[in-house]
Amino acid sequence: MNLNLYLFLRDAHNLLSQVGLGVAILMFVIAIYIGLIRRGDVTRAFRRGTFVVLGLMVVEMLLGLTMYLMGFRPAEEVHLIYGLGATLALPFFVYVEMTARKRPAMGSYIWGFGLLAAIILRAIMTGA
Repeated sequence: MNLNLYLFLRDAHNLLSQVGLGVAILMFVIAIYIGLIRRGDVTRAFRRGTFVVLGLMVVEMLLGLTMYLMGFRPAEEVHLIYGLGATLALPFFVYVEMTARKRPAMGSYIWGFGLLAAIILRAIMTGA
C-alpha cells in the first residue's frame, strides 16, 4: 500500500513540477508583455492566474511533504529548501504588488515569476 501510494505521489509530484515550470515561464512572458511592452498595470485575470499558480505550488509542496513524512527522501536534501522557496516566492511578490503606491507594479510579477521558474527548475534538478 505504501509503495503504491508513494509511486502515485511521486508521479503526481513530477508532473505538477513540470506543469508548474511551464506555467511559471508562461506567466513570466505574459508579465513582460503587460508590464514592459504594453506598459499596463496588473489585470484582474492576471492576478487570479497568479493565485492559481500559488495554489499549484501549495499542492506541490503538500505532495512533497507527504512523501517526506512517509520516509521517502529527495536525492539531495537542498530540494526541501527549493520546494519551500517555490511556495513562498509568489506571496512575497503579490504582497509587494498589492501594497505598491506607484503604478504600474507589474515589475514585481516579472521578478516573481522569473524567480519562481528558476527555483522550480533547480528543484527539479535536485529532486530526481
